Amino acid sequence: MLPIIKEFLEKYNPYLQPFYFFTAWVLLILLGINLVKTVTDIWQRSQKMHEIPCSNCQYFTNDHRLKCTVQPNLANTYEAVNCPDFIAQKKY
Repeated sequence: MLPIIKEFLEKYNPYLQPFYFFTAWVLLILLGINLVKTVTDIWQRSQKMHEIPCSNCQYFTNDHRLKCTVQPNLANTYEAVNCPDFIAQKKY
């Protein structure tokens, strides 16, 4: 380490310790806020995805090449929530 930096740190270490303490807490708080925002975003997105009724539709094929025989462009997307061709599957 450069002698100037070493002298500075040795001389002002008692004054820099509160700054280090404050910086560490600010970083931890920012990390917590970011974690909460991420979990909230994941929760909201998953709730929106569960509104898509395609898997319960009569026309849903469950094939990756052709997911829906009537509206293939809308299948499993957010636009499929209000699909006019939705007919519930008959469960036997």
